Amino acid sequence: MATTVFPVAVAGSSSGSTASAITCAAANTMYASSISLEPAIYSITCASSTITKVEFYSGIDTLIATTATVSGSVSVSLASAADRIRLWTNTGTNIVVTITKTASALTNNFSGTLDLITSSTTYTGTSTSGYGYAVLVGGGGGGMSGGGDGSFGGGGAGGQAAKLVQLTGSMPVVIGALGGVGSSGGQSTFAGMTANGGAGSVGPGGAGGSASGGTYNVTGSNGGAGSGNAGDGPTGGSGGSPTSSYSFVVVTPGTGGQGRTGNAPTDASGYGAGGGGGSSGRGRPGTAGALWVLRF
Repeated sequence: MATTVFPVAVAGSSSGSTASAITCAAANTMYASSISLEPAIYSITCASSTITKVEFYSGIDTLIATTATVSGSVSVSLASAADRIRLWTNTGTNIVVTITKTASALTNNFSGTLDLITSSTTYTGTSTSGYGYAVLVGGGGGGMSGGGDGSFGGGGAGGQAAKLVQLTGSMPVVIGALGGVGSSGGQSTFAGMTANGGAGSVGPGGAGGSASGGTYNVTGSNGGAGSGNAGDGPTGGSGGSPTSSYSFVVVTPGTGGQGRTGNAPTDASGYGAGGGGGSSGRGRPGTAGALWVLRF
């Protein structure tokens, strides 16, 4: 069948307050109809064997969006209002194309400022809403210096607590200190949350610190165990898991250092990470804790 060049004006039928339908009598023919569509999410359906291509317009020539069905359906988000559609099918006769509003489009109005606090202080931050998302991490434990018997494990990571807090403009913050070689990291506290430091290594690797008082409380990962030979030593505990709290505030609190028997261990990085262990006095300290506050 030859392609029809000019749109065929047809009246759409309504099947309810959120659905409209138009019948495409022939394939490869453009059809047009007036319609009132607000910014929202719409589902377009037709026969599964037919591909329907749809254009949404505001006025005669302002194209807002285009889409095409796949196996008889497609969803499209209209960012602005449309007052007419043009569409055509690739095959079939009397194909009914239905446009249904499935959801209202919500506008993201979130805007925030992220603060990082790395030492004990009084937090004076405020926000328009009076609230902020807080993530607290304890200090990382230090790796052990041991001999060739496998006693040079890595330090544990600090715990992590996270929740929505009310900002008063004067809130005490305690940031847990780093754990020295073989020593535990310090405890961090803020807004009723406690993030304990990771334990220093006692051979097999220090335990991760626990956390409490948050909506999300994550225990830090344990330090790695010593290998007890001349090869690679243990890996220090990494920072608390960002996937278990507000990942938009904290991506990675810290990365544990790695210990080697013959060389100096890799230092821990970030915040709340456990230090690597090593033989012959080569253990490494952890890193201090921290507090993040996303004010909005």
